[in-house]
Amino acid sequence: MTQLPLELDHVGLALKDLEVGRQAYDKLGFTLTSRSIHSGSREPGGPVEPFGSGNHCAMFEKGYFEVMGLTDPNLYSSAKALLEKYEGAHIVAFGSGESENGYKVLSSRLDGVQPPRRLERDAAFGLNDEETRRAAFNNITVDPSVFPEAKLIFIDHETRDVLWQPHLMSHPNGAVSITEVALCVEDVGETCDKLGKLFDIDSKEAMPGIHAFTLPHGNVYVLTPDGLNAWTPGIEPPAVPFVAAVGFGVKNLDATKKLLDSSAVPHNAHKYPAIWIAPEHTCGPVVSFVQT
Repeated sequence: MTQLPLELDHVGLALKDLEVGRQAYDKLGFTLTSRSIHSGSREPGGPVEPFGSGNHCAMFEKGYFEVMGLTDPNLYSSAKALLEKYEGAHIVAFGSGESENGYKVLSSRLDGVQPPRRLERDAAFGLNDEETRRAAFNNITVDPSVFPEAKLIFIDHETRDVLWQPHLMSHPNGAVSITEVALCVEDVGETCDKLGKLFDIDSKEAMPGIHAFTLPHGNVYVLTPDGLNAWTPGIEPPAVPFVAAVGFGVKNLDATKKLLDSSAVPHNAHKYPAIWIAPEHTCGPVVSFVQT
């Protein structure tokens, strides 16, 4: 049994233009939070300072999705290093409970786990954004030289009530949860070995060439470029490794299809009760909607 309450918390984009991302996910039928500007510590224990990036988030009953983009190129932002690789999904975050305990356990499982960093941002609060409240997090990350597959985060939310506001969790597309994320890599075994140590569980072969970790909430898939092409034909990786796909659970898949059709967003059928949308409509990742 794992010593941590690990579950899929959120997946995030890194984009050059935050407004482009906001418009794309509004068109896909997500209710997005108002713009929020980041601040944080560059190094563990360092002072909190303004960052040159911000976000809009789609909040769900389970987890959330972050659309992050640059807002001031003159200020520091961790997004800049990500954008040097490619524009698209980069952040894969797991809830891990209290950060000091999380760091103690995770760093004993894998070399390269870094001490918690403090992150904060002001977030609009209330039905009509009538208040501003401070959202605070402690993020444990893994050195990118050890895990280049994604910006891997284990997150401790100190202010869940600021983020998970009831009026933000109703989406025109019917999304109720973030259910899955897929990493496209050269060596599935190598990536699964690292994730298996962190999660303290083994992966299982979901399809030929595609392995999956099943967490208490959320699935993590690891696949090769060939596996990606078999799952979503015609998708070309912008780089390898990369965060290839993110999936959302929806109440009624037929209603989701109608919403996308009304917005002229093309979609494709998976071999299971789900549809997927190509990267040109999503600012990078394959986006799936899965019948819950």
